[in-house]
Amino acid sequence: MVDGRTPPIGLREQKKALTRATIENTALERFIADGYEAVRLEDLCAECLVSTRTFFRYFTSKEDLVFGRLQSHLNLAEELFIDRPADEPLLVSLHAVIKHAVADYGVEPQRELARLQLVATTPVLEAGLMRVFAGFEQLVHRFAATRWPARRDACGPRLLAAATIAAFQVGLQIWVDSNAQTDLAAMILDNLDQLAAGIRKIGS
Repeated sequence: MVDGRTPPIGLREQKKALTRATIENTALERFIADGYEAVRLEDLCAECLVSTRTFFRYFTSKEDLVFGRLQSHLNLAEELFIDRPADEPLLVSLHAVIKHAVADYGVEPQRELARLQLVATTPVLEAGLMRVFAGFEQLVHRFAATRWPARRDACGPRLLAAATIAAFQVGLQIWVDSNAQTDLAAMILDNLDQLAAGIRKIGS
């Protein structure tokens, strides 16, 4: 950082980000128009004017085109949990992590809306989304277990983790149904507060 500001991204990194975004956005458009399984990787690369070798510098597979960004949200959430202050109330930490982790949905809502609609209409992709949710549930469970008032209470952290995923899933469904017109973070956090209140009162 310079003078407290993040230095600008170099031209090389900008080009790499543009190439990655072009491949991802084109893939989502083709998957929705033609069907995920019908789109060949070779044809997608040709449309994006990149070689398959270049493609594999950015993505590991067709499925990674759909879930790579969601996995990055999961990785970000893990980093955010690690960085939360040790004396911060559990639900405050959880609110902060969710708010930051879903910020990407507000940057390009139509892209994320298309991604979720694709998964919802493509049975072969459903397992991938469930893996992402399961990964986030595990993160919340591990974090909650370190903050729970009664450390030997194995049930509480698991219930909170399950409630968080339920709040997340319902929030996403409502967000998709509204055509991305609702505040996703606010929706998820409101759902979570309602569910968490029914589990137990967590002290500050």
